[in-house]
Order: sequence, then structure tokens, then C-alpha cells
Amino acid sequence: MPNRDPSAGLCPALHDYDPFAPDHLADPYPLWRLSQREAPVFYVSKAGFWAVTGQAEILEAARNNEVFSSRDSLNFRPVPEHLSDRLPNGFPQAYPSLINSDPPEHSRIRKIANRSLTPRHVTVMEPAIREIATSLLESFVDDGAVDIVGRFAVPLPVTVIARFLGVDENDLPDFQRWSHAAFLMSNPNLDEDEFIRCATCHAELNEYLQERIAERRQDPRDDLLSRLVDGGEETTQLSNEQIISLTAQLLIGGNVTTTDLLGNLLLILLSEPERLQAVRSNPALIGPAIEEVLRIKSSIRGLFRTTTREVELGGVTLPEGATVWLLWGAANHDERIFPRPDEFELSRPNNKDHLAFGKGTHFCIGAPLARAELRIALELLLERLPDLRLADEQELVYPASPVSQGVERLQLEWTPGQPAPSGHLGRVGR
Repeated sequence: MPNRDPSAGLCPALHDYDPFAPDHLADPYPLWRLSQREAPVFYVSKAGFWAVTGQAEILEAARNNEVFSSRDSLNFRPVPEHLSDRLPNGFPQAYPSLINSDPPEHSRIRKIANRSLTPRHVTVMEPAIREIATSLLESFVDDGAVDIVGRFAVPLPVTVIARFLGVDENDLPDFQRWSHAAFLMSNPNLDEDEFIRCATCHAELNEYLQERIAERRQDPRDDLLSRLVDGGEETTQLSNEQIISLTAQLLIGGNVTTTDLLGNLLLILLSEPERLQAVRSNPALIGPAIEEVLRIKSSIRGLFRTTTREVELGGVTLPEGATVWLLWGAANHDERIFPRPDEFELSRPNNKDHLAFGKGTHFCIGAPLARAELRIALELLLERLPDLRLADEQELVYPASPVSQGVERLQLEWTPGQPAPSGHLGRVGR
């Protein structure tokens, strides 16, 4: 670190910025917008890292893997001593894999993972996604009210990614518990008891996947886990640790983030009834609605990089070894790119310029799957629940996470037994 405080000279709001403050976690946009105007790259003295909020600056860093490395982007506390025998190589998601590696190793791993997560593979999976979503919807369609997060947005993506991987459906409750624990590990404010619980879940996940990998080596199946084990060419074989890390990262990227996106999508559409009516009247707007929600309420605030040498970014000199937080969510509200960034606009011409799925080498591999799940879920909900609405007088609770943005609960209501509106929504919101 430089001898002089890098935050000296910042306006008071940025100088005193606390990224973990509850008020900021609930509504980060005012401070991000101030940063974009005053200092799109600035030092966060309370956290010991640099924050980047401007889209141009974020894109510059994201496209320069040699200087802005992802190798140390996931940092965890040491494994508790009583779990060291069960986690001899550390926490599974911390092994070098998609999120925390650089080319050429990242390219090798991504090539293998891509074999089952391309848009073509997702299209093949769409009937299964629709079947899973329909089954979940049927479990509460006659109730007239539901916490849509707990009953639909949580189980849908974890069931889908588990089916992709080839996980037995009897193991789904464990998979859901493990994936939630894996995501919580990104929160530096976990108390010790919660950390121990999450670490124990990691040990269970590690043991479970070691067993499944051994099974797939002996008896391959037509699933993603078998293809990860096979690896294709001999030069692209993955170690058990890499397979476990990749699976753990897919659990988060293909599960928790999609849960948050689905909750955000419904909250934003239902908070202004004319938005929902516009989409219901013209299903071709489902796609633009999803993209605008991805922009206006990204489920991931940002991810970290580490500088490999001194570098200038946005007119600011960053030292070698600096931790840099690329705030995708802030970039999506950069008024230099998106006029009226806080307004939801179905007709926004450049809404696909958002960075909700990142950019560059580390663009989210699960983006096609997430978009398909969101589209299918919205089609089914609009079709089966004609007068869907937000329940009155509910408190929206956001997790105390510096990484994610999504409501923990969202109570919805409708009139049971109503016929669907004339004109089937079909599958046109692509």
C-alpha cells in the first residue's frame, strides 16, 4: 500500500464509504452514482480495496486479464481445524476454476464446461425446465397466496442445475442447503457459528462430490458431471479438485443468482401494474423486460480482481497487488451509458449493454440458462395466475451480503380458479 492514504481528497461520502453498511446494501445506487460523477475508481479505506463504478473503467479492467487477475478473487477464512481432515485441500469453491483462474488455465476449464451449457444445450433442456417450473407452480396455484421466493424462485434453479449435473432428486434438499452455504461464504461479516455451519456444509459437499465423481469414472452417464469427469481430450482432463470447484461454482452461479433475479423480476414488474399489463398484452416484451431487470437490479453487485503490477485505471494509479472490486451493478446504472438509469424502460434501445453477467473472459457461462429459466417462469406465472399482484403491507428484506442483491421473501396474491386470459402466451418472449 502507498504511504499516503489513497482515499485522501475524496468527498466525505466516498471517503467514509462502508460497503457493508445495511443502508448501503439495501440501496447502493445513490453512492455509486456519486462515485461515477466524482471518482469512478476510488479507494475504500474501511475495507482495504479499490472500488470501480464506471462502466468504461470496469470494461477496461475486465478485458485485461494479465493485469487484473482473477486468481485471488475468492478469499476465505482458513478451514476450521476440526474439519481439516475432511477438507484437506481447503474449501471446494476456492480451488482454481472458472471464477478464480486466468487464461490459459481458465480457457481449458471453460472449454470443458461449455460442452453442456451452450445455448443449444439449454434449448434442449427447455422442456425439462418447463416441467420443473410447472410442477412447482401446481403445488400452490390453488392457494391464492405464496412466498414466491421460498416456494418457486429458490427450488426452480437448484432443481434445474441438479438435473443438468445428474444429481438424484432425493439429494435436492442437501444440494439446496449446500449451495446456500457456499454463497454465504462470500460474506465477510459471517459470525463464527454461521461460518462453522457453512464450513461443515462444504465438507459434506466435498465428500458427496468425491463419491459421485468416482461413480462417474466407473459408470459414465448422460449428464454434465460425467462430461466434466471425461474432459474429452487427454490434455483437457480436470482433477477431482477442479471438478468439485467447478460444480460448487455452478451451484452458486446457476442457483442463488437466478433465485435473486427471478425475485427481482417479479418485484419490479408487479410494483407498477402497467408494466405487467404491457408484458401480458405483448409477450414479445418478455425478453426486453428480463434484460431491463438484469440491468436495473443485477443479482451480483460485483466481483474482485487483483493487480499483477502497478497500473493506471480511470486516471488513478493502482499499486501492484491491489484488490479491485468491479461493480457490475454500478456499471448498469452509469448514466453516461444508460440515460435515466433508475427508470425501468421496456423500450430502452441498449438494455443488452448491461454487465449483469460480467464481461470478457469471465462472462457468465450460465447466462443462457438463467435467461431461459426467467423467461419460462414468467410465461407460466402470467398464464396460470391472471391477476397476480404484490401482497399489501409487506416488508422487503434484503440479505446482508456485499455480493448479492435479491429479496429474501416476496409475498404474492391472486384469485384462485380464474381462467387464463384469452390468447395463450406461448413461448415467444425470447
